[in-house]
Amino acid sequence: MLGWKLFLRALNLILDNLPAALRISAVPYGLVAAISIWIALEWPDVVGVGLQLDPNNPLAADLAGAFVLSALATIAASIWIAVGWHRYVLLAEGGDRWVAPFKGDLILGYLGRSLLVGLAVGVLVLAAATIASILLLPLFGTAANPLIQALSLFVAMVLFYRLGIVLPAGAVGRSMTFGEAMRLTEGHSGTAAILALVTVAFSFLLQAPTWLDGPAGAITVVYEIVVGWIGLMLGVGTLTALYGVVVEGRPVE
Repeated sequence: MLGWKLFLRALNLILDNLPAALRISAVPYGLVAAISIWIALEWPDVVGVGLQLDPNNPLAADLAGAFVLSALATIAASIWIAVGWHRYVLLAEGGDRWVAPFKGDLILGYLGRSLLVGLAVGVLVLAAATIASILLLPLFGTAANPLIQALSLFVAMVLFYRLGIVLPAGAVGRSMTFGEAMRLTEGHSGTAAILALVTVAFSFLLQAPTWLDGPAGAITVVYEIVVGWIGLMLGVGTLTALYGVVVEGRPVE
């Protein structure tokens, strides 16, 4: 199965190039980790719980501000790392420095394309869910809701990977439209679905220990930081591997 092979390819790229992966991500992800540790020290009650929105018990302004800062830092760091890893794997660039090259134009372009991919996926998934609801709800009633949700998730994952190759394309300086991305990934819907399912399952497996009841503390914070890094690198790596195979014709093995 190509989807499984692409996942293994992404994982092996990280393991085989671990020093470069750490160098590319050290500074931006280190900033995110520092903010996470600061929040955990200032507000230990949120460790292992995260942001909880309750209209009857609004967050304190300083805690809300800390979460906003963390979210913005995570987005910025993730894009910085993504661009760096795409360029390292596809162009053999930047793996010898302790600070990933900061290419502002590419990073801003990556952010813009990410928003467009998210918007396109959202619109198409909403359309698919609406059609499924019209067809299934009159026949099965509310019992059809789990099937509709599963179908929507499946469509979202397939579309993300098929459209998502515009992200590594932009990172290496290649202009690619959504139409071109769909054409290049034609016939790879199954591959995209398997790749997404395996990635999500692996992420859930890594997160499972944090769901166990028990005292939250420094170990939880450190574990979440490590798992977050693995999830980020795998997500970026799977897109990189998919782009390399379907666009550049690279071997998957």
